This record gives sequence, structure tokens and C-alpha cells, in this order.
Amino acid sequence: MKKEDIKLINRSLEGDEKSFEKLLNKYKGPVFSICLRMVKNRDDAEDLSQDLFIRVFNMLDRYNPAFPFSSWIYRITSNLCIDFLRKKKRNRVLSTDQPIKGKDGTMQRQFVSKEIGPERKTEVSEKMKALEESIGMLPEPYRIIIILRHQQQLSYEEISDMLAVPLGTVKARIHRGRKMIVDFLSDRGIIS
Repeated sequence: MKKEDIKLINRSLEGDEKSFEKLLNKYKGPVFSICLRMVKNRDDAEDLSQDLFIRVFNMLDRYNPAFPFSSWIYRITSNLCIDFLRKKKRNRVLSTDQPIKGKDGTMQRQFVSKEIGPERKTEVSEKMKALEESIGMLPEPYRIIIILRHQQQLSYEEISDMLAVPLGTVKARIHRGRKMIVDFLSDRGIIS
């Protein structure tokens, strides 16, 4: 894979648009998936994915072939999403996924399901939805590491390199992130 990526990168740098298109097609799915899980909005994730590939095209000459291209592109993706979320937070946009904080503690927002019809979701479907929700509830530093570890199946070392975070911090955040997920699922009676 690494050799194939390097070949496509070199051809892209020489002006071969087809090679860059192949590179884009290879990574657009995982990049979009990371964006969607990070920002939790399909339109924003699509915009971020497009912005990312424009940046990658403009920065391709800075890629260091000593490291996997996937790590480089996922690092740019996570940084782009984190910047987007920080900017969004500064604009004080209230997310419906965040708990409401009051003087008596915190309260989860609850919404009636938008699904219409008598069909019931299967137990597996409910558990997967709860798991996705629990990942979405994680604070940013934990969420990106959990996504990179479990969705993209990157090693601790790759995550550490990609995010420029010490290996011990990656391990601690994965451990704490998993604990937060278990606590979230336990509180909702999904697991015991």
C-alpha cells in the first residue's frame, strides 16, 4: 500500500491528475467518515472533506515518504475537524448532543425518534446507535483517538505520530475514552 501511495503521489507531483484522482478515491471514504464522526453533520463533513483534499493537493510536496501517507492525511483530517469544531464553539452554536448544565447538575437532552411506522429496531441496531452516540459524546481529544483506533484501526504508535501526542497520552485517552463509553452504555441499560 505504501509503495502504491508513493507512486501515485510522485505522479501527482509531476502533474498527472489521474493519479491524484486515484489517491483521492482511495482515501475519500475514510476521510469523510472521520469528518462525519468528528463534526456530526453530513453537510459539514462533506465540506471539510472537499477542503481537505484541496489542502492535500496544495501540500503534497511537503509529504515525507518515510511515514505512511494514511497517517499524514488522517492527521490533517483530524486537525481540520478540530479547528472547525473550535471555530464553531467560539460562535456559541449549541449542539443537541451536549448535555444541558444547570445548577442542579447536568441533564441529557432527549428527543422523540423521528422514525415513523410500527417497525421496531433490532437489539443490535439499538446497541450500535447507542455506541455511536457514546462516541459522539466524548470530548474531542478522546473522540478522535477512539475513532482512529477503532474505526481506522491505527496502532497506538501511528496515532501518537499522527496527532503529535506522547504514546502514554494516547494509551491513557483510549483507556479513559473506553471507560466513558462503558459508563454511558451502562447508564442507559445497554450493557450491565
